[in-house]
Amino acid sequence: MAAFLKQLVRNRLISSLLCVSLLCNVAALALPFMRLRKGLDNEAYTLMHSVELLWEKGLYILSLLVIAFSILFPFAKLGTLFWVIGSEPTRSRHLHWLHQVERLGKWSMLDVFLVSIILSLASKQFLVGAQPQPGLTFFIAAILMSMTAGELISRKVNSHSPAKTGTERRQGGIFLALSGITLVAALAFPFLRIEDWLLKNREYSILTLIPALWAQGAWLASLITACFLVVTPLLVWFAGLIAWRSQAHNPIPSYWTQLAQRWSMLDVFGLALVVFALESDHIMRTEINWGALFLGATLVLQMLFSFALEKRLFSKSEE
Repeated sequence: MAAFLKQLVRNRLISSLLCVSLLCNVAALALPFMRLRKGLDNEAYTLMHSVELLWEKGLYILSLLVIAFSILFPFAKLGTLFWVIGSEPTRSRHLHWLHQVERLGKWSMLDVFLVSIILSLASKQFLVGAQPQPGLTFFIAAILMSMTAGELISRKVNSHSPAKTGTERRQGGIFLALSGITLVAALAFPFLRIEDWLLKNREYSILTLIPALWAQGAWLASLITACFLVVTPLLVWFAGLIAWRSQAHNPIPSYWTQLAQRWSMLDVFGLALVVFALESDHIMRTEINWGALFLGATLVLQMLFSFALEKRLFSKSEE
């Protein structure tokens, strides 16, 4: 009886999260994310507006990415999760699509991080200003609820792979050590600097982005920046350290490692930074700084470490 009640509560919670997420997604399409002021011009910045700016500049691939991940994918993910939870989620087809939407879910945050960068750079400027609008909050809430629902469904059906055994300690250690150094540098060093004679020349790192967003009134954006650009990337690194140090008799906690990786969004922020650098001319003149280079190096080193770790795991299992 207790198990039945627990299952009923879980299903009700998942269904509620999906329904509220759907409503928040619809609201986010209708409402602006921020109001952007440049001189005497004051315009609302919406999801479709960001697509128009990229398309007008001839950045067709990036505009299609924004359409795919920020407009179409959230609804596709919700549809998939409704489909999985509304049927018997034990068939391989269900599990395949569940894995796919989990893996891609965080990329819906692309436009959120793009708006966060603009809000931070435009803070306390005389000729340029930006204010967060309700659409940003609704969109963040929609993504967080859909990702949480996906995690609950995954735990319900035990869809994650079992823990893998450890590997030899010395292999891949160089990638892990270097990625730890570049990760700290990526968080602390400025990634952008304002280089516009009409504006105050400021520079921002990921760590200073957090209080800047808070001061702008974008409290939810500030919290997700702290959680998904600082806390979860550090957890991913420590999970990699555990994986590297573990021996054959000490299994790697693969579920928690995968969970941290799904909620770590440095790669999404990196793409948002690229998009901003390509379309920022109509707002202000900026230049890429060392923090962005360290961010790119961190992502590359993490991929190399993951590849080396998986290669060793497979080679060990074949022996």
